[in-house]
Amino acid sequence: MDKKLLSKYLEYAGTEEATAVLFVKKYIKKSKGHWVDIVDCQRYEMSDDDLHFRYVNGGLFKRRITPKYPPKSDFAVNGNFNERDYFLAIRAITWETAHKDIEQQKAKRVKGIQFKITGVSYDKNRGNESFFRADAPPEIKALAENLRDRTNPLWDRAMTYVNKPEFVYKIKKIQIN
Repeated sequence: MDKKLLSKYLEYAGTEEATAVLFVKKYIKKSKGHWVDIVDCQRYEMSDDDLHFRYVNGGLFKRRITPKYPPKSDFAVNGNFNERDYFLAIRAITWETAHKDIEQQKAKRVKGIQFKITGVSYDKNRGNESFFRADAPPEIKALAENLRDRTNPLWDRAMTYVNKPEFVYKIKKIQIN
């Protein structure tokens, strides 16, 4: 396996663009059988989920070049198959092939299928006037009358019923041209 290629692929694999490709594959069924070319994207930085994007713009290009993978036997040492190295090699070769194929098609002025996906993340508890959740017992809800007095021993239990921000992510729009 070409160490330079593997190194370049591993550097790419940690980028926002690589995650955006997975995002597109998840939400656009038409991407099957196509290479995904990311033009621009922006993630929700505060989200714990890497697949939460404000938007992803790009193009889908028909796969014209088929990657040539090495045999699995090249990744066996003393009869032990190194699955991790094999899959990294396969991904690196696929990544390189995709970039070559997309560049060749762009050079021939082939227009890919353009797409734009927009998503939104919001706090579903925003605007909720109540300090405690609706399922809180009445004695806990009564503590909301004076939030500055934390001397009541019920406050230990009450903190589990506080209305905390709860973020939800949804795809707002998928546009394919």
